[in-house]
Amino acid sequence: MADETAPSNAQRREPIRVLLIDDHKVVAESIGTLLETSDGIEVVGRVFSPDKIISSITGIKPDIVICDLEMPGGDPLDLAAEALRDLPDTKLMVLTAYPTDAHIARAAKAGVRAFLTKHEPAETIVDAIHAVMSGHIIFSDDVRQRIADGTEGFIESKVLKLSPRELTIVRLVAQGMTTPQIAEKVFRSPKTVDNQISSAMGKTGSANRVELSRWAIREGLVQA
Repeated sequence: MADETAPSNAQRREPIRVLLIDDHKVVAESIGTLLETSDGIEVVGRVFSPDKIISSITGIKPDIVICDLEMPGGDPLDLAAEALRDLPDTKLMVLTAYPTDAHIARAAKAGVRAFLTKHEPAETIVDAIHAVMSGHIIFSDDVRQRIADGTEGFIESKVLKLSPRELTIVRLVAQGMTTPQIAEKVFRSPKTVDNQISSAMGKTGSANRVELSRWAIREGLVQA
């Protein structure tokens, strides 16, 4: 479900400004390079130590903060959440290698809009950023499973129905790509892609690919 007050990507023309928080510089630089080569995203800062988190967020005022959950010398999630109390328009995303129930519960209390693992394909991070800016909440599949199994905190009605992989497929469908083209891009078989398209159509109430594309545009997942 999208927030009614959130600007859609179709309305938004300036780049999404992203701040990365991760004490592993190689990881942060790799993610930063990925995002900088993606259309519509600008990396406006990288933070490698907890003592710089609050000042960087409040000084830069990014659209999205992507935060790891563990950092020597401080709690990055708590510090980021503290900084964002005065920045209601900035969205908080978590990117971690350790999606424990405790981390998920803490993220819910901090108002996190996406909880992804570092095992996700690169394009998932890009797609999640666009989805979050359109007012959606995104989970990695294993995080979704933990929530379904009883982890409390997130409001289920606000969870985007599509899995991260289905989200990627839907955005490519809405961009006019054929099944073989999508299969080549995401390194899956055409049959697997067709199955994921069918699943996405069922979850969104779309009768065909045209309706699915219209749904994606209406939800702000792609630009018209």
